[in-house]
Amino acid sequence: MERKERESSKGYLLVVGGPGGSGCSVISRMLAKHFNLRLVYAGKFFRDAVKKRGYEDFEDFYTGSNKESLLDIDREVDRYLIQESNGKDLIFDSKAFAGISHIKDIPCTVKIWLTASLHVRTLRHMGKQDLTGKGFLKKFVIYIKERRNLKKRWRSDKERYLKLYGIDYAKPQLYNDIVIDSSHINEEETFNLILKKLENGQYLKK
Repeated sequence: MERKERESSKGYLLVVGGPGGSGCSVISRMLAKHFNLRLVYAGKFFRDAVKKRGYEDFEDFYTGSNKESLLDIDREVDRYLIQESNGKDLIFDSKAFAGISHIKDIPCTVKIWLTASLHVRTLRHMGKQDLTGKGFLKKFVIYIKERRNLKKRWRSDKERYLKLYGIDYAKPQLYNDIVIDSSHINEEETFNLILKKLENGQYLKK
């Protein structure tokens, strides 16, 4: 992928994105620690903006808010990320910034997209919950709910990013240097695979 070079004085700007349950937040933290980068988590700013609008539950906001409210928050978060991108030695955990940087010609060191099957992503979301003592039927109900929420969020993200920036959310290879399907590998294996690809692609030369 042809891209504008980032100024060496600014150090690195890594971007990691992916749909819910893909593992991008965990991998972002691991990369931040490994390369001593400041982590900027777009999801935190999104959730903070949701709370300011009176929603305590993130999924309730997706269900109960109108599309324009979502777009307004996207614009707030994206303006912040664009401003922060001028900083030094950063890693962005963001679904949209790879596409935004491509369209707005913002130089990044490397952009990484993680994905996984809907089934795997659903199981990962369930793994964050305490399911102790819950029987098969209860777990199945939770599985269906989580799967439905992830599908709805993916469709919502796809529609919003297309409307805001013309980004094709279904084609991350258009905007990212590295695309990895983590469905059949764990976090450590995913992290090591990224390090290998970073080395082979010589992305991190200063």
